[in-house]
Amino acid sequence: MTIHRKFTEHASVIAHWAAIVLLSSAVCFAAPQKKTAAAKPAAKAPARPAASGGVHRPASGAARPGAGKPGGMGANRGGRPDGGLARHPDGSMTSRNARGGEMTRGRDGHVAGYRDAHGNEARFGHNGHVREVHGNGMDVRRGPRGMRRTVVERGGERRVAYGHGRGYISRPYSWHGHSYYSRTYYRHGGYYRGYYHPYYYHGVYLHGYMPAYYYPPVYYGWAYNPWPAPVAYAWGFGGAPWYGVYGAYFAPYPVYPSAAYWIADYLISASLQDAYAAGVAAGQAADASAHLRQPRGPHLVFASYSPDDNAAAPPVMTKAVKDAVSEEISRELAASQKVQDPADGVTANLSTLLADGQPHVFVVNTGLTVDSAGQDCGITEGDVLSLSTPPAQDAANADLQVLASKQGDCATGASVSVGLDDLQEMHNHLLSNIDNAMAQMKDHPGQGGLPAPPAAAIQGTTQAPYAAAAPAADPNGATELDQQADQGAQLEQQVVADANAPDDSGAAAPGGGAPAAPAAAPAPARPAGPITIALGQTQEEVIKGKGQPINIVKFPTKTIFIYPDMKVIFVKGKVSDVQ
Repeated sequence: MTIHRKFTEHASVIAHWAAIVLLSSAVCFAAPQKKTAAAKPAAKAPARPAASGGVHRPASGAARPGAGKPGGMGANRGGRPDGGLARHPDGSMTSRNARGGEMTRGRDGHVAGYRDAHGNEARFGHNGHVREVHGNGMDVRRGPRGMRRTVVERGGERRVAYGHGRGYISRPYSWHGHSYYSRTYYRHGGYYRGYYHPYYYHGVYLHGYMPAYYYPPVYYGWAYNPWPAPVAYAWGFGGAPWYGVYGAYFAPYPVYPSAAYWIADYLISASLQDAYAAGVAAGQAADASAHLRQPRGPHLVFASYSPDDNAAAPPVMTKAVKDAVSEEISRELAASQKVQDPADGVTANLSTLLADGQPHVFVVNTGLTVDSAGQDCGITEGDVLSLSTPPAQDAANADLQVLASKQGDCATGASVSVGLDDLQEMHNHLLSNIDNAMAQMKDHPGQGGLPAPPAAAIQGTTQAPYAAAAPAADPNGATELDQQADQGAQLEQQVVADANAPDDSGAAAPGGGAPAAPAAAPAPARPAGPITIALGQTQEEVIKGKGQPINIVKFPTKTIFIYPDMKVIFVKGKVSDVQ
């Protein structure tokens, strides 16, 4: 596949790079820009109801896949004339609860879906935890470890919020009659830009990565070919908080025979930084006492961490896994070396990638809950997956094998089903980090002991013409995304609360968003007036006063109750902090 490479658009990335010792995922702290209305989609854009960075989901109130089907959300919504239980040939069952909503259970009794009286819907996993909520024009998707993603699509624009100033806004525009999307990514109080081209694959509407800049072919050749001798490199992130958590999962190569191996460590370490940031945002990685350490065995356990611990046992991510990532990068560099006309705008797409008959690896770019052997499990940033066989022509998902994973994620060796939209985003993640790493080697030639590229290799850089035509970024987007994330949390809490209402058979719905005991009886009524949470209170006392949390996160040394407006931290069963 012919894929072009870019480097960062903003000079401020260099300062950010230096601040985290040549490791950042190139977040740019750009000066405020004027807010510009989204451009109209080009005439040649594939016909579809609304723009999306992945699988198109119907707007709230529209028919959804599975509606009216046994076992699906909204299955047999008529039920019995009296609103009681309705059984389906596949063994699933639909009932109406006390609030007028419809609950569908699988034949094993687990809650599969719920639709409330207002048309809002929820889908639950086999473990009883909520996986998706749809309503009020929003799609809320839950990932592992309390992570939540809220998506709003309106007028061709797509907004994806992860909370705490993290997310992106995607806007359509056209250049020379072709359709493109400009994404503004918000992180750490700043923002940077990315460019994508829409296409269909297996009937799914996807966005493939496009570079903003191109290098001379000789630069890609220098990065692809072996260096005269292996080079040692000191990354310097041993004292970083994220490496304190994941230093037992990943360790850099001791030496680098070519740039492809160095870029692999750049990609993986940047992904683990994202994992740490997502954990902090979800309230799970802020406590420095809950770092990870690798024992003799296949998975991680929670324990104290010191840099010397890495020498006690090999990291979970083996050299063989990292070599597979390096080989994937080498193929991309070789393909980029063959580019003759940077203005042709060739996009990264799965149809070309998966048509070469070779296995491919993907580094996970965001937390996802996926299906594995009929059960739910999570994959998070920095996990590595392998795809050996392309998906069937009518499939919207691909089957992959987990090559490396962290504690609590899907087990190494497990087979998992991943949506094609998520797989495309993983490939986009790999390509953008290749470009970011190439930019750093160009802007800091020879730094850290790496060989300096030939002068001819880093001259004549060309900006992609479609990048210059993109609409301006919204400097206030981070605040708007935070508001959207709050609205998504409120929608989820409302729908899950309705789903937990007793059904008309007298049984309480065993669903819900928190890994708590089944709700065999309604939660204690909250008292009127102000709610006081004091240090030393038990979990039962907090629930009595505050109500059931929307999620519960359990660590070996503490438990966190997550409410929409606060987090309550328990140590040895007693309140130790409120945030």
